[in-house]
This record gives sequence, C-alpha cells and structure tokens, in this order.
Amino acid sequence: MLQFKKYQIWLLAILSGLLLGMSWPVNGFAPLAFIALIPMLLIRTYILQNPTLFSRGAMVLYSYVTFLVFNLFTTWWVAYSTLVGGVLAFLLNSFFMALVFGLAHIVDSRIMKGKTGFFILIFFFISFEYLHMNWELTWSWLNLGNVFSEYPNFVQWYEYTGVLGGSIWVITINLIIQQAILRWIKYDRKIQYSIVPLFTALFLIVVPLMFSSYLSDRIQKQQSSINVLLIQPNIEPYEEAYELTSGQLVDNILNISKKYIDTNTELIICPESSINRTMWEESIEQYPAIKKLRNFIKKHKNVSILIGASTRRMLRQGEEVKAYARSFSDEPDKYYYNYNSALFLQNNKPIEFYHKAKLVPGVERMPFAALLKPVEKYAIDLGGTTGSLGISTKPKLFSPRPDVNVAPIICYESIYGEFVGNFVKEQPSFISVITNDAWWYNSPGHKQHFSYARLRAIETRRYVVRAANTGISGVINEKGEVLETSKFYDKTAIKANIPIYTAWTYYAKNGDYLGRISIFIVVLLILMSLSSFLRRKEL
Repeated sequence: MLQFKKYQIWLLAILSGLLLGMSWPVNGFAPLAFIALIPMLLIRTYILQNPTLFSRGAMVLYSYVTFLVFNLFTTWWVAYSTLVGGVLAFLLNSFFMALVFGLAHIVDSRIMKGKTGFFILIFFFISFEYLHMNWELTWSWLNLGNVFSEYPNFVQWYEYTGVLGGSIWVITINLIIQQAILRWIKYDRKIQYSIVPLFTALFLIVVPLMFSSYLSDRIQKQQSSINVLLIQPNIEPYEEAYELTSGQLVDNILNISKKYIDTNTELIICPESSINRTMWEESIEQYPAIKKLRNFIKKHKNVSILIGASTRRMLRQGEEVKAYARSFSDEPDKYYYNYNSALFLQNNKPIEFYHKAKLVPGVERMPFAALLKPVEKYAIDLGGTTGSLGISTKPKLFSPRPDVNVAPIICYESIYGEFVGNFVKEQPSFISVITNDAWWYNSPGHKQHFSYARLRAIETRRYVVRAANTGISGVINEKGEVLETSKFYDKTAIKANIPIYTAWTYYAKNGDYLGRISIFIVVLLILMSLSSFLRRKEL
C-alpha cells in the first residue's frame, strides 16, 4: 500500500509537471518523458486505494496541477502577445488535459475496478489529442508525441503512426514502469518482483529504437532536385511591419534576393504575411507590391516566387455566405472574406492563391463565436493576419516547373501531421513552411515551432524548407535531420538544392487512424460505464 501525506501528493503532482517540462523541446531531455507521468500515476493509485479520503474530483484537481505546471513550463512565451489571453490558454488547456485524465480514472475504477493497470488511459488520452487537433479550440502544441522532435533517430517509425504513436509510446512506458514500482513496494521492496515489467518496458523502448534505425538506413536518395532560395527579411512585427509600406516590404525582400540569387535559382520562398497590407484578389495585379514582384520575375524568367500576403475576396453572386464572411458597413448585403494567403507568381501566368486552412483560435478565428464574443478583446496575437478569416477547403500545390510541386504550409498548419499528410496525397515534391514567429521574440516558441517541422518530414518522407520572417529559416531532410539554419533576427537568405521525393507513407495515406480507433474504444468504455452505473442505481 502506498502511504503519502497531503503535502507529498501536491509535490508529486508538481513533480510530474516539471518532468514533462524538462523533457520538452528544445532544451529538454526527451527520455524523461518515459517516467514523467509516474508521480501522477502514483497519486491516482493512492486515491484508488483510499477512496474515502478524497472527493470525486480529486483526480482532476491533482492532474490539473500537473498539466498547469507542464503548460506554463513549456509555453509561457504565449503570454508575450497578451497576458490575459495567455493565462486563459494555460488554464483551459490544462483543464482539458486534467479532465481527460480524471474521466479515464472514473471509467477505470467503475468498470475495471482498477485491476488493469490503468491502460485505458492510453485510449482516453489519444482520443483527446486527436479531438484537440480537430475542434474549434484546437491547440496541439503539447501532444506528447511531439516530445521527440529533437530526437528524430528515435521516431523514424512516425511514417507509420504519426505523432500519436509517440504519445502511445510515452504513456505505455510510464504505465509499465509504474507497475514495476508498485510491485517493488508490494513485495517488501524486493527487486526480483519488478523484473518482468522492467524488462517489458526496456523491450518496448529498445525495439522501436531498432526499428527506427532500420527505417532510416533504407531510405534512398533522389536524383532529381530543385534550387530554392529561402528569404528571411527580419521585420519587427508589432511596429516596423506597419510603419513600412507594402512596396518597402517587398523592396527589402527583393534586395535580399538580388544579393543571393544565382543562375541556378528556380524558386524564391518568402515568409507568411510578407505583404501585410490587405489586397483585393480581383484586382491584385494593380498593387505596387505585386508590380515590383512581376518586374523582378521578368528579369529572372526562370524564377517563381512563393510569398505570404493578406488578401480579401468579394463573394460572388449566389455564393453561400459563411459565418466568417464580413459585410460592408455601407452595403450590408455585400460580403467579402479576409484571408491569410500564400501567393504563387510565375512569368506570364496568373497569380495562384492558397488560403490558410488551419487557423489559430482566438487570433484568426473566434471559436464558438456566439459564446466567446465577450472575450474577443483578449485574443492572442500569434502571427499572421488576425480576425475571422476565410479558408481553402482543400490542399493546393504550386508548380515551379512541370515535374515539381510544392506544398505551401502556412505557419500554425505545420504542427498538424494529418493536415500536412493531406497535401502529400496530392504528391508534392517537398513541403514549404512559410511563417512569422517574430511575435514570440527570442523565446522557446519559434524554436519549438521549427523543431516540430522535423516530425512532418519524417511522417511524409519529404524535405521541409522553412522561410521565417525573423527565423528560424532552414532545410530539413526526409529523416528529420536539420541540414541548414539561419540565426534568429538575421536579415539573410538560404540557398538550398532540394531533392524531389515521391514516396507516399502509410501515415500520409491513413492520417491519424490511431486517434479514430481510440475514440471508438473510449465510446464503448463510456457506454459500459454508464450501463454499470444505471444497473447499480436500479438495484
């Protein structure tokens, strides 16, 4: 039997949060994640053994402390944009995680009677992570599988499972090691009774590592490639970006391009919101910034430009008016959409558009608008165009030459594995992430964002190139290895020769199937729990 004093329970809850934080990219030690949940799991076991000492919500309360510490430790930099909005994000995300942990505890104690080692937590937590990637308040920054983004050699098998496979790995090892600790305590601290679960944990760590090494060795290099130039204009986003005209912003980009371009350059990639003055798409060729880009392309006829911009479009007559449409103050029956866009320019061809589809909650779209309208003023400013934005409803590829397609991923979209995988179904040659991480200053925020892109490279087996306003810009190969990076706050460019890959991974084909399976199992478990509760009530 476990024996804890009250203050020790609180310390264990805090310890779990600290261990999770200390495992996290980019300065953490990822293997700590394999033991980080154990203090919280021991609290759960103690509550199970002593139900009369605790209220029904005790598990939620203690796990809330754990996840609040975890959220603050890893994403404190969110508060740079707005303190109130940041606090709301910490409190809400911690609550959601704790609620899932508490719900798993209730179902396990009522149906399984606590005899299964709490392994149903795997299904509950994976279901939460999956749903958290696909609802109005989506914030998947802290999915447990992201912990290995700085250790790509650990997780080459993400090409089959995606990040959710890593989350399962972390939770499973924690549960097994906890079983070893409980056996050690139960049998008078004799280690021989803990050998089976310890060897099981070791086996489940070593085998995926070996499989990862095997997968890494079998990848073949490609022969065909494309020469790209990644532009890092280094514009301060809060004031400088709005003091300069769009023409001046483009001049800055073109001056950098002229310095680094050579006869081999085929594609220039510029960051998100490089042109931050909103342009009407119907008349976009008339804007001075676009004319400057056109003139540059005329002088470099074999060069294409991919650039982030803020655009808007009038709704056509008869087109459905969606919730995020805006009306004109003087003509309320006419509507338009604002977009965070990627523009693609080629010589003597019309401009192509892709509109960011995964929008930042509270920044680019107000979630549950009718309910949360009163807190709209506390929206967190995390980059790009703000306000209620329109979206592209399907992936869009750009073709700098007939045999090359590029997937234009905009900022926040790059943390969603299944979303990026949907682009891969269209057979891009490589993935381009255009982003503006300057809003977070020189904090772990932009470093984590860059690091997560390494997982997208593994999941899709594509090179990922990244053009960021102030950094980090860089090149990541199909194994998640970083080949080249820029320094933060540098005005610079990166030349890169990007191999063209055509492989289609199991994960890209099937997406987050582990999440969908987990949801099915959780629904069954909850129905069983409700049935058990109703039967007891009838008796």
